Amino acid sequence: MTAFLTTTRKAAFAMAAIAAAFFVVLAGAGTANASGVNAEIKFAPGTDHGTVDGYINRGYTDTWMLDASAGQQMSTEIISHYTSASGTAIYTLTAPDGQQMVTSATGSELWLPATGTYRLTITSPEHDASYTMNIKID
Repeated sequence: MTAFLTTTRKAAFAMAAIAAAFFVVLAGAGTANASGVNAEIKFAPGTDHGTVDGYINRGYTDTWMLDASAGQQMSTEIISHYTSASGTAIYTLTAPDGQQMVTSATGSELWLPATGTYRLTITSPEHDASYTMNIKID
């Protein structure tokens, strides 16, 4: 009976972990626990926005990818949660053709010129920093 309970507990734990990972992807929210994240942002069904949280070490980059269409309006806000005296997270938005569109430490609002995958690259030039990034596409 003990072996059955142990196996059942392991299976339940594995199913809970899979369900949690599936929810994070669908909800469009994720937490970056180490620098060097390279992940896609997907909004929850029926929504037009998402949030990601991360931690970036100086000298590393987090890259978040997002599919969007030409003519849509993208609003982005980045909030640095200071982990050192000048640990500011800065993001750069790059269009599908590789052209850098904006670099900001606070946010931006702009019309998207092309359909494809946009990249939001997060850096912290001087010190480590944690951040929250809110994204909305209309």
